[in-house]
Amino acid sequence: LVSIAGGTLGGLTAAIVSNPADATISEMKKAKTDMGPVEALKALLDRGGIAFLFRGLGIRMIFYTVLVSLQFLVYDVVRYSLGIGSDDLKLYLDVLGGALRETGGPV
Repeated sequence: LVSIAGGTLGGLTAAIVSNPADATISEMKKAKTDMGPVEALKALLDRGGIAFLFRGLGIRMIFYTVLVSLQFLVYDVVRYSLGIGSDDLKLYLDVLGGALRETGGPV
């Protein structure tokens, strides 16, 4: 249940944050000229204001929420089926962090 709730929150956040950038990219692709991102953003804002940056947000929220929730759920199912608990993951990360410190890895 926690993984589904986390996936829902993560999916909603991802959809809201990424939608303006995706709308801008779509506008650039539709343009017949070599329009840059700033020009595409200005064209969107001139045509419909901020609302145009969030067109299609509802469908994207549903898609991202389902996708991320399923990813979290699959991760939990695999982890539980392999008998890996949260203590095991903490131990692994502690060992990995120690090994990286000794070798001068990125810690």
